[in-house]
Amino acid sequence: MENNNIDIRNIINKKRNKVELKDEEIRYFIQKYTNGEVLEAQAGALLSYIYLNGLTDKETLSFSLAMANSGDKLDLSEISDQIVDKHSTGGVGDKVTLILMPLIASLGLPVAKISSRGFGISGGTIDKLESIPGFNTEISLEKFEENIKDIGVSIINQTYNLAPAEKKMYRLRSLVSCADCLPIVAASLMSLKLASGSNKIVFDLTCGRGTYIKNKDDAKKLGKMLVKLGNELNKKVGYVITSMEEPLGNSIGHILEIKETIRCLRGNMPQDIGDVVVALGSVILELSGRGKNLNENSKVIIDAINSGKALMKFKEMVAAQGGDIKYIEEPESFAKAKYIVPVYSTESGNIKSIDADVVGSIARYLGAGRMKDDSEIDKTAGIILEKKIGQSVESGGVLAYIHTNDENKVLGATQNLKDAFKITNGKVLVPKSRVLDIM
Repeated sequence: MENNNIDIRNIINKKRNKVELKDEEIRYFIQKYTNGEVLEAQAGALLSYIYLNGLTDKETLSFSLAMANSGDKLDLSEISDQIVDKHSTGGVGDKVTLILMPLIASLGLPVAKISSRGFGISGGTIDKLESIPGFNTEISLEKFEENIKDIGVSIINQTYNLAPAEKKMYRLRSLVSCADCLPIVAASLMSLKLASGSNKIVFDLTCGRGTYIKNKDDAKKLGKMLVKLGNELNKKVGYVITSMEEPLGNSIGHILEIKETIRCLRGNMPQDIGDVVVALGSVILELSGRGKNLNENSKVIIDAINSGKALMKFKEMVAAQGGDIKYIEEPESFAKAKYIVPVYSTESGNIKSIDADVVGSIARYLGAGRMKDDSEIDKTAGIILEKKIGQSVESGGVLAYIHTNDENKVLGATQNLKDAFKITNGKVLVPKSRVLDIM
């Protein structure tokens, strides 16, 4: 029942003055914002004050529930009480979800994934999968559940009426420069998990220049919020903090990342991707009661890759959602960009750093990302890195390849991409792993 005494301006004033909001006020805001009665300017003002003044644990929980209840919710309990989900805070070249979903399903744990399209420099899992000809992410909810029952894994786009408030808040955070508003991020992420019916959830909390969480301390704060929310909501939650200072893997761009995913599932996995996949998979097994020893769990994850089980499950997932598995079996069948241009180094030395934010921005400029919500993506566009941090390069050696269909963008992209690489004559200390912390 609507409370006529609640007013959005009073809610904004309370948060400006650091006064805790009541459950009914948060429900009122989410309901009215979702249906358009609260203006974008008002929602932006409230979000900005939340960014500045924070939320209490009670408020964060209320936001999670209100966003989850803003639309429909799936009940997958008849399928299993071990429904797994993995969520990443995003990053440049992050194709871990594509690898991990079929891998976990190949071990007998059902995976239900609701994802979204890319916005900004982070590519969206939905866009990447739709790069496979025929792959349909708009399947019915009935088909979604059927796939989980029959093959153990399915993914849908967040276009159904599942947590619609979360989708609006996600966009708003970006528009008003509050993408790293941690309490709202935590509430948004948990609202999606409540709506999707998952109950064993691992979060890949990326931090660094290639994502919106800039340091490990903030990632850990977010992780603790998510674990606390999980406890309140009767969900088992774990997290892994990973570095996004340089792009993950060697490929940035939709088809390019799908092809790298296939190589990984065939066992040819770059170490940085492997570190993240193994850590997240090991935590999922622990959350699901499959083993408390993360080292032993790691061996199970690695075996699922080496045995080909994960690749077979990926093919099943693709086929079940209409995708042409010829492209999985013959990746060279994928379309290619018209221009594939090498970027040469003008100095010799060791790669000290690769700015993931700059690389992601260049990939988006080339066509591999959206400049606006309704922008079309060039799924052949992107970047292949030939060098990573710690590797040596000679003057005239290739640092990367640019893939684009727009010849006019080649010159500027080449210079900017070269500038994203910092080269030194000194020794470079390469971190042993992209994984910074596990909980």
